[in-house]
Amino acid sequence: MKTTLFLLTLLISATSLLAQKNHQKYDVLIRKADSLYQVKDYKNSALEFSEAFNAHDAKITINHRYNAACSWALASVPDSAFYHLNYVATKMDYMDYGHIKGDPDLKSLYSDKRWQPLIELVKANKDIAYSNIDFITINGFKVEVLTSGMEYNQVDKPVVVFENGMASGFGSWETVAAEISKTNAVFRYNRPRIGESENDSLPPTTEHIVNNLREMLLEKGLKPPYLLVSHSFGGAYIRSFASKYPEEVAGLIFIDPIDFTKKKGDGDLPYLEIGLTQHQIDSIFGKPYDDFIEKLYEEMPGFYVEEVKISRQLTKTEFVECDRNPLPDVPVHFIKAGGFSDTEPPTIFDREKMWRINSYIQMKRWLELLYPLKYGKLFYCSNSSHFVQTDEPDLVISSIKLALKDYDKIKKVKETSHRL
Repeated sequence: MKTTLFLLTLLISATSLLAQKNHQKYDVLIRKADSLYQVKDYKNSALEFSEAFNAHDAKITINHRYNAACSWALASVPDSAFYHLNYVATKMDYMDYGHIKGDPDLKSLYSDKRWQPLIELVKANKDIAYSNIDFITINGFKVEVLTSGMEYNQVDKPVVVFENGMASGFGSWETVAAEISKTNAVFRYNRPRIGESENDSLPPTTEHIVNNLREMLLEKGLKPPYLLVSHSFGGAYIRSFASKYPEEVAGLIFIDPIDFTKKKGDGDLPYLEIGLTQHQIDSIFGKPYDDFIEKLYEEMPGFYVEEVKISRQLTKTEFVECDRNPLPDVPVHFIKAGGFSDTEPPTIFDREKMWRINSYIQMKRWLELLYPLKYGKLFYCSNSSHFVQTDEPDLVISSIKLALKDYDKIKKVKETSHRL
């Protein structure tokens, strides 16, 4: 019996190690497929995706399937592209209607008779998943909004408001919003041009977006205080909101944000530290970079281009629109993604080393903002990609709950002082 048990244990261990090895192979193949996509070798990128999907015990995600479809579409192999798109729509309930209908990678499929039925299926998935989607009209244009936990919309209880990253919809918050809605009112929306929000023909400046957001919140009966949670480029918007309406903010959570602390010359620091000369830096970010941006404008959909333009404008003005006033003394969290993924073509410097130097410099500046605050916190996620809210939703949920708890402490202190 002991011998049999020992052999069985060895067999289970061997099987587990083999599965782990195969999963590691899958991850390697996916990274290679992504890298080939970045250098525009779409056919080989698609083939690498296929090989990854055939790996034993491969954990195929909806994003990997979708990305494979993009590579096949760009390689002018529509049958394979539609196979993967129909797979994610029918078997994985893909619902990002706003993204797929404007994805430039899929342009070659638009005239195919299979395109419209696919789009309608994705729209149906979205309508089922988000049955409580609403539209608010702002200045004559409809904006797509989604509320939950409205039974917890109570006086002086923070409303949790999510601000998306650049050209992104509210879908990435799904797991986080579902949990937070159990205790607080939650508000999500898509900025103009994104998802099913209409194009209001106005640049998405911080002032415009902040004014829109505040008006929509009040129209839905969601009064301050607001706990504002942002991802990436959305950090510029909630920082501007806090600067303009500090008394309405219960807390701020910046998830891998655009670096609104960066001033003129700061962008060169990591390149100088890694050993590049100023001439080399200028050669990277001079005309070649401007040419790249112009080409990007030609290839990307309008909703993406408009937000890139605002991002560049904010950088040129040193984000003065964001930090006209100091941060309010409320819970403020920075969550930094530490997972490096090299999907870019080779360059003259060690890309990962430079990226980590830049991350360290950013976090030092963020800490300086947190020092004066009673409830300032910084979280570093060593394995997470840029989308922390999907990679490590539990961390984001914990951050929000902790900020809400700390805000209650602040509120109790104020109430006590008023009684005295």
